[in-house]
Amino acid sequence: MRRARPAPSVRPASSARAGGVVLAAATALVLAGCSSETTEDDAAAPAPESTEAECEPGSLPTLTDGVLTVGAGEPYLPWYTDEYASGEGFESALIYAVAAELGYEAEDVQWETVTFEQIISPAVKPFDVAAYQTSITDERRAAVDFSSPYLTTRQGVIVMEDGPYADATTIADLEGARIGVTAAQTSLTLSEAAFGEDADISPYSAAGDGMQALQSGTIDAMVMDVDQGVAASTEYFPDSVVIGTLPDEGVVEQYGLVLDVDSELTTCVSQAVDSLEEDGTLGELRTTWLKSDDIPVLE
Repeated sequence: MRRARPAPSVRPASSARAGGVVLAAATALVLAGCSSETTEDDAAAPAPESTEAECEPGSLPTLTDGVLTVGAGEPYLPWYTDEYASGEGFESALIYAVAAELGYEAEDVQWETVTFEQIISPAVKPFDVAAYQTSITDERRAAVDFSSPYLTTRQGVIVMEDGPYADATTIADLEGARIGVTAAQTSLTLSEAAFGEDADISPYSAAGDGMQALQSGTIDAMVMDVDQGVAASTEYFPDSVVIGTLPDEGVVEQYGLVLDVDSELTTCVSQAVDSLEEDGTLGELRTTWLKSDDIPVLE
């Protein structure tokens, strides 16, 4: 695949975050639709082979000629900063790297704010590709196309630093804890498997709601995507801490870029993601933006 010359640098996003932004970010932690249970059999299907000529920028059938339109929901760390186009945050940086692989300059990338329902619905999309922590599942493949996976994630357990479970290092140490999860997500399935049927598990429609319940003492621990949890505990709820991850119980959750079902772009986008994995770019982005490698598993 032809690699475009390096994209021009983009300005960093401001690091200032007023209290109102923190509250908005907490509300924006809406992961209820973003993740879903998937098993090892649900791994991303390999994209069909394509010739290099088919992936030339001039031949890509994007919504607007010469432009790559990208869909995303509310921006929050570690995926985005306050502005999608900053190139800051894992998924923002990923999109610009994919765009460069496809031959687009940074100024040729346009962003479209969408809901998660728009991303995973079978309706015609207002974007060429979406990047918003969307788990790859067979059920969703019936409605949309996925690129090759760009991230395999785990479920983290967040507690208050001054709470009774701050020193927990095992699942047994959390016995009796009131657990919050995001509804209809892998966090619910893995929490039920880890803590048992008799555990006090409360589903929340948004991770931000669960974190506020944790902060108020309504629950003792919140389970969510570990990288999201690290960002929540360091950026939005600094009096909380990620103490570990749940055992995976054979459940593998991977994120992929989303396209219209049977999109002519899917093969080229998958090739771009594969190339970024092979040349180490994805590894560098994970190291830069995702800080969960040292989080231990709660046995």
